[in-house]
Amino acid sequence: GENVLQKKERLYGMKKNMVKRLFSVLMASAIMAGALNGCGSSGEDAKKPDDAPKGGDTSASADKPSGKPLVVGVQSSIISVPIVYAKEKGYFDDLGLDVELVVFPNGSPENEGLAAEQLDVASNGLASVFSMASGLCAWVGETDTIGDSTWIYARPDNPVFQHKGEIEGRPDMYGSADTLKGQKILGPTRTIQQHMAAAYMNQFGLSAGKDYEFLNMDNSAAAQAFLAGQGDMIGVADFSFVEQMEKAGMKRVASYQEATGGEFLNGILARYDVLKDRREDVVLLLKGMYKASEELQNNPETRKEFSYKFYNDNGKTTSEEALDQEIASRTYVTPEYMKDDNYVMGFGMVNTGKFFASIGTIEESQAENVQSAIDNSLIKDALGIEVKTAN
Repeated sequence: GENVLQKKERLYGMKKNMVKRLFSVLMASAIMAGALNGCGSSGEDAKKPDDAPKGGDTSASADKPSGKPLVVGVQSSIISVPIVYAKEKGYFDDLGLDVELVVFPNGSPENEGLAAEQLDVASNGLASVFSMASGLCAWVGETDTIGDSTWIYARPDNPVFQHKGEIEGRPDMYGSADTLKGQKILGPTRTIQQHMAAAYMNQFGLSAGKDYEFLNMDNSAAAQAFLAGQGDMIGVADFSFVEQMEKAGMKRVASYQEATGGEFLNGILARYDVLKDRREDVVLLLKGMYKASEELQNNPETRKEFSYKFYNDNGKTTSEEALDQEIASRTYVTPEYMKDDNYVMGFGMVNTGKFFASIGTIEESQAENVQSAIDNSLIKDALGIEVKTAN
């Protein structure tokens, strides 16, 4: 079989279908341009096709797995630990499901892999909104809460700390329009960090490209650059990077919750065409994943041991202290979690789509695509649980 390096080469080379590769690049470039410049996004090519199945309309299912490999994108992140754990424990094999995993640094290249039909499913975060907005994927399950892990940091001498509590309802958040103008924020585009930065700046009436810059770097590169003196602020979304910032004496400007006014859950994307042809495979993936989620959530030591090895083996240097923070703050979505009357599937994702539409990153019609992409029917089939969806 292929090793991870060979799979990445296959994914990034896109040798089998250059037309799909071109479409992927054009779509990603258009979305990135819109996100960076705060203007119109991907236009007609990225709108949801009229014949694409909507969320909840993918109920046709075989009674057994297809027998074909289900190619799943994962990240060296809490988002993906349950799927990787389920794979290693043989839970998918027990269900007769053949799962292939491909590891990515963040969600943006996962979107490209989905668009090029090199991935069937992806465990992803906020970057998922773009695959949903374009009509490519449904949101079929959620994996974890972000907890206290996602922040904007600045150096202590940044003038932003001269102002605090200037936004109503945000008494602990720093910043003012005057001190924020011209600042450069480091972080990966089309991710929760960029959403956090855009929402934060938007509260002060500031927009990307005009009043401030968001410089695209992957998480590790952004952290290294910021600690070396580049940029003015950084968006981080992981306790490993929180720990780096804290140890270096950096100061918190705003949390994700303060910046956006809400919570966010990560989750699972599945291509609509995969759901149409191989829906039972995705149902079984969720069944195995949630078995793993339950086991990890209920056994902190098992979770710590597995996550520590997975992170450090896949390019994310993580300390035991950072993992302790993650376990204490971030909760896995389990069947019991979804049975809570307050649980609403897709709440954070739908609100993210509405926000991006309000600032011109995506179109209003694409925000509607995000809402219609929330599909709770696979959870029902996998676990027998009826969950509410966001509207």
